[in-house]
Amino acid sequence: MKNKINMCFIHLVDFEHSKDWYKNVFDFEVEAEGDGFLEFKMEGTKLVLLKAMVDEIKPLPYSVYFFETTDVEKTQKELKQKGVKVDPIEPFGESMQGCHFYDPEGNKLLACTT
Repeated sequence: MKNKINMCFIHLVDFEHSKDWYKNVFDFEVEAEGDGFLEFKMEGTKLVLLKAMVDEIKPLPYSVYFFETTDVEKTQKELKQKGVKVDPIEPFGESMQGCHFYDPEGNKLLACTT
């Protein structure tokens, strides 16, 4: 096994609605899209949306990765302007800060400085 994470998957129950949300909220280029999947063109680890094979998913109470930003205040403001539910900015250690935000299915995402 390599010391590398290749892709992060987000499984979505209401795939079409949530997929459109991701495409509208993020300014990421779509690399590939098909029946039940969407892959964003990313630097490093890829982000892939997949149609869930179940009728219900309970979102985790924490985010398992974060979207890097150099200006968390600007990112938070832009997310709010797009109607996204966003938590207050909080510190993560001495040199990092970020804000959690949520997709339509309640997945907890994080935008964070490095």
